[in-house]
Amino acid sequence: MLRGVLRRFCDGRVQAVEITGDPGMGKTRLLAELERMAGALGRPVLRGAATTSRGGPGDLFGALTGGCSAEAVREALEAAAPPGTGLVVLLDNLHWADDACLAVLDDLLRRPPDTPVLFALAHRHRQSPPPLRSLVVNAYSGPVRMERLALGPLGRGAAAELLGGERADLSALTLQAGGNPLYLRLLAGARTGEHARAASEEVAARFEAQVGAELDRVSATARQVARAAAVVGESFTSELVARAAGLGELPALAAIDELVAEDLVRPVAAPRAFAFRHPLLRDVVYRGARPGWRVAAHTAVAEALTRRQADPAARARHVEHAARPGDREAVRVLAEAAHLMRLRQPESALRWLRTALRLLPADAPVQRARLQFRLARLLGAVGRLRESRALLHTVLEALPRVPAGIHADAVATCALVERSLGRRAESRSLLVHALQEPAAQDPAARGVLEFALAGDDLAEGRAGDCAARAERALQEAERRGDHALAAAAHGLLSLTGVHTGAIGPAQAHCASAAALVDGLLDGQLAERLDTVVWLGWSETMLGRPWAALRHLNRALSVARGSGREVALAHLLVAQSFAARSSGRLEEAAAAAAEAVETAVRCGAQEALGGALAMVCRTAVATGDVDGALRAGTQARQDGAAGGGWFGAVAARALAEARLAAGDAGACRAALEEAGGPRLAGVDAWSKVDWYELLCRAALAEGRLDAARRWAGRAVAAARPLGLPGRTGLAELALAQVRAAERPESGYANAAAAYDGLAAVGQVIDAGRARLAAAGALAARGERRRAVTELAAAQRTFATCGARTLARSASTERRRIAARPPQDAGRPGVLAPLTRREGEVAALVSEGLTNRQIAQRLQVTEKTVQMHLSNAFTKLGVPSRAALASAVVRAALA
Repeated sequence: MLRGVLRRFCDGRVQAVEITGDPGMGKTRLLAELERMAGALGRPVLRGAATTSRGGPGDLFGALTGGCSAEAVREALEAAAPPGTGLVVLLDNLHWADDACLAVLDDLLRRPPDTPVLFALAHRHRQSPPPLRSLVVNAYSGPVRMERLALGPLGRGAAAELLGGERADLSALTLQAGGNPLYLRLLAGARTGEHARAASEEVAARFEAQVGAELDRVSATARQVARAAAVVGESFTSELVARAAGLGELPALAAIDELVAEDLVRPVAAPRAFAFRHPLLRDVVYRGARPGWRVAAHTAVAEALTRRQADPAARARHVEHAARPGDREAVRVLAEAAHLMRLRQPESALRWLRTALRLLPADAPVQRARLQFRLARLLGAVGRLRESRALLHTVLEALPRVPAGIHADAVATCALVERSLGRRAESRSLLVHALQEPAAQDPAARGVLEFALAGDDLAEGRAGDCAARAERALQEAERRGDHALAAAAHGLLSLTGVHTGAIGPAQAHCASAAALVDGLLDGQLAERLDTVVWLGWSETMLGRPWAALRHLNRALSVARGSGREVALAHLLVAQSFAARSSGRLEEAAAAAAEAVETAVRCGAQEALGGALAMVCRTAVATGDVDGALRAGTQARQDGAAGGGWFGAVAARALAEARLAAGDAGACRAALEEAGGPRLAGVDAWSKVDWYELLCRAALAEGRLDAARRWAGRAVAAARPLGLPGRTGLAELALAQVRAAERPESGYANAAAAYDGLAAVGQVIDAGRARLAAAGALAARGERRRAVTELAAAQRTFATCGARTLARSASTERRRIAARPPQDAGRPGVLAPLTRREGEVAALVSEGLTNRQIAQRLQVTEKTVQMHLSNAFTKLGVPSRAALASAVVRAALA
């Protein structure tokens, strides 16, 4: 728009542009950009700005002209404009201009200078006085062409550009800032590292100065009411503000009118209620009040709320400032408020619990231990694991063994924190010893400890023990009518069933868990987010990734809203697994990256191992082999150290990355980490994955007998599961072996693989089955059907973002095109080559190096060199260039 206005101005017309927006939206910055653009065009620029003191015309135009009357300003503008170029006049903060100043501007727009002039008029529409609004309305029907540019909130993309790139909290920041660039920079600055601290502090200082200038424009009573309102909160009623300010309600309402006129506060929908323009504005006003005065104001509001019998959460933010040490009623209010707000405002809940502990008298050690436990549990939930662990150890020493349920909860919480931090041995030891104590004979306490140990069993690969403990926990949950715990037990039993190969019970438990989760309120779900982690993995492994993503997306929203950082990391890992399984690679990569960032932020080593494994697996699928190797290596070294389920997941991911890099031997070596040829350390479901991967590695090394054995084991592992996806993957392993034995014989296995894999939404593996089917069809001379299969596979891979596989499909199509039909009158130039030699030749014609060909075909460089040597000999060509020419001639024949 600004370019269009400048273009018409440069054509010799008088133009005006009105720039409006709330404070901080970038009006002044836009004027600076217009000044830069005009300067680049060689047009002189004059700039003025009204101030909060509402100066006269000389304050706005004096710097431009030295005069104050409309005629003097007009003549000065005409004199300042070089012949044939015109003049750009930028006027900022017109909402602060007085009536005389606006009268001059109105006259200039009614009777513009006799020279091209571009007026840029910036103001805050909400604070514009009536004369300015009238001036603007009249200008749109006057002789000057007037256009309006209303600055609205930034979207996510523009916010990312403003802050210098994507960040995990960008959406939340943009929403919290209301899309306002100034507020966005202030909020982002509060979360930056030291390298950006100075810049953010400079922005904050400018904002505080701006707010101070706005407050200076109102009366002393209005300033006092503004500070009282800041004490009451981001939104407030006139009655409470009057009490905090020590005024009657009518004087307070008159002062609020002043603040509304300056757009410092705004009316809201509730009766007699108002709110600050933005919470950041309220923060600045609050900090500007004297500390002692704030205490008195908080005390007045707390007393008023107590008389009203307001809920504890409303009273807590005043009680925390007004209460004296030893005030047991204040402790009760703060503790109750923390419980009520632990899911919606966890940071406030943490602060109230800390304050309650400071106020609590020294003669209440049991109450202190219980408050410390609540604080420690909330610290662990929001991701402050080390602080939580330290406090939990203090709690376990001080907390009485009776009642047993509270002590058992503390032990289970401490064990979970230990495991999250990667201290698996300490976690298990805590639970085992607690179960041996006399207090553990209490059924409820024993149920809590057993269920916690069941989760530990699953993480350590003890599926049988996990199932037994989870069954007992389920019985206890059903006896007590605890639907949330029952859902968690069903979810854990479902995943355990998948691991042990008990698919029928796993499916039944999965259905029960899903039904119970769907019936939970968000608040109930927030307390048992582990349920959805287990359910998400189970649904994906049972062939229902779309159902998994539905449950996971809901749980992720709950986790983010309640600040559950550790659960968030685990949910993101499960989401990445489900998204990758269903071919949503971009979504899978984003979830895995956020999971890594979240796990690192809160020190959750267990979740970090799974997150890095999913980064690795997703990177392999997208073709980022180097990234996959880095993530897989780190997952094995750091995140998943110590083995367990995530350790096996990480080992499988790294093995696949090594094969993609052309190192089939390293892939095969990973077998020992997984428990040898029988994969003793791998769950029943994942064994099919492993055997299919090992089959590919053996084929890459030219070890056909070994590939046959791995394919056979894949079939044997898949058969008892009865899952279409597992059966399909085993059939794919057989199809690849058949292709190596007799290229034309693998079609039936490839077709069966496609049917099974497509049925459960594993679109990438289904696309690989289509590649195998196309190879068999081409070998049988059915080139048209082969090309159709390849085209479909290529579209699938491209849609998913599986770049390497998409290129493989394209290469195979070229190879088939390079081979003449079998019924041609004479053999083609490339007819002597085997299928693999033809693939290598086609890739050479694309200009790929041996290393790149090895990565593309997932074979070793030595194998590529062998195929090249055979091709040179069979075709009688001396070089790669000659081989490439032969491929091109064959394609054109």
